[in-house]
Amino acid sequence: DQEHGECLIDKHRTLQILINLFANAKDAVRSENRERIVDVRSRVDDGMIVIEVCDNGMGISTDKLGQIFALGFTTKQDGHGYGLHASANTASEMGGGLECKSDGPGLGACFTLRLPCQMNAEGQHA
Repeated sequence: DQEHGECLIDKHRTLQILINLFANAKDAVRSENRERIVDVRSRVDDGMIVIEVCDNGMGISTDKLGQIFALGFTTKQDGHGYGLHASANTASEMGGGLECKSDGPGLGACFTLRLPCQMNAEGQHA
């Protein structure tokens, strides 16, 4: 229900997205020489489940923010540029979206996944 933030979503596809976001956050904080923080928050907002994965890692420059979901774009030496692209496409196919905010290099990043909640037979969030 709305009070407890419960809703029905496609577990497998959502986990694929979250695993990618967690792996990227882990990589982002790995290279920093300070306390490593990955913060995960969730809530239900206006019929959508909102999951945020934020880190205090290497951050993303403004010029790269517009490219990070493009197929083939990567900032990793061993990256292939498929993970965020596939995650954004999957979120879109599920009727939601994936976005990223960062205040710049060295200032971490926050990815926000929004997915529609399916209602139960009584019209309540499951």
